[in-house]
Amino acid sequence: MLELIAPTQNIPPSLEERLEIFRHQAAGLACIRRWNGACEVTVAQHCVQACDLVSSQATGYALLHDIEEFDTGGIISPVKNTLRRLGVWQRFETEIVLPIQRHFTLLAGLEWPWPHAVLHEVHEIDQRLRATEYRDCVDPSLVRLSAGDLAKPFDDYMLPWSAIKAERVFMERVRCVLPALGGCDAG
Repeated sequence: MLELIAPTQNIPPSLEERLEIFRHQAAGLACIRRWNGACEVTVAQHCVQACDLVSSQATGYALLHDIEEFDTGGIISPVKNTLRRLGVWQRFETEIVLPIQRHFTLLAGLEWPWPHAVLHEVHEIDQRLRATEYRDCVDPSLVRLSAGDLAKPFDDYMLPWSAIKAERVFMERVRCVLPALGGCDAG
């Protein structure tokens, strides 16, 4: 689990250390299946696909948009909605999710807080990927949603990747789009 303890020294991690931190996160995300396990798509694959679908200004942010799920687990939308109704989600997000996202965003060399336009774009792509996953990869006997609960899915059929491929491609994107990790495409 990610430790959010302030370092005793203000020495930034080396490139090799940053890559190892992200490799560890990628390995974990490649083992976590979305939709509370009712889907073969992993969080790592989902993040890569989001990264590949957004504008060049949003690629790094899209890659990191669910980075905390290795540490928190993937919490499905119906549970999040219940936590919101109970007034619990905001505190969980403020005290746990956002510090993890902030940590990885800054480690990646991206702007914190995320630019509003980027947040909006990533959210839109995330919702369309969610709809595509539901259509193509979720066992409907385990998760039932109405059409009104979903955005418009992408036209292309989605195939799940192996955990090995998901980790490898996630790390390829880390090296390509994150400024502090050698990314040439990051904006």
